[in-house]
Amino acid sequence: CAIIAAAIGFSYAAFFVTPMYSSSAMMYVNNKSISLGGTSVSISSSEIIAAQSLVKTYIIILNNRTTLEQVIEKTGVDYTCAELSKMITASAVNETEIFQVTVTADDPYVAAKIVNGIAEVLPQRVSDIIQGSSMKIVDRGVVNLRKVSPNVTFYTLVGFILGLLLA
Repeated sequence: CAIIAAAIGFSYAAFFVTPMYSSSAMMYVNNKSISLGGTSVSISSSEIIAAQSLVKTYIIILNNRTTLEQVIEKTGVDYTCAELSKMITASAVNETEIFQVTVTADDPYVAAKIVNGIAEVLPQRVSDIIQGSSMKIVDRGVVNLRKVSPNVTFYTLVGFILGLLLA
């Protein structure tokens, strides 16, 4: 009974659940656009804290309908703003000024295309809305052929345990 249930769990995960892939981009958040030629400017801890708090604002701007429409237009993908918003996660990396955006899709090439579209659209969108703020791309998204879901082992194990319980 347990082996049959494990086989059902494996089959379900392997053949019926759509595999999902993700791609991530990283951006640096700055609360000031300082350009003094070749002169180096020191940044105070209060400016770093302000940049860290801006990440939350940038996430809201990212998930805004207008921003998502610009990403859809730039990338040419066939998603609505609501569908695209569900595919995107964003957060600060280890409470730094580095901001990571991850897109999860059923096609690894589409995930990379969307996250790189965001990396191109979001910095300009942010600078249009928040004066004195800037965002620089640290790392662009790449095509990741490793599935992030489903976890076939998990479904197999759950099936096995349910089979043991039913036996």
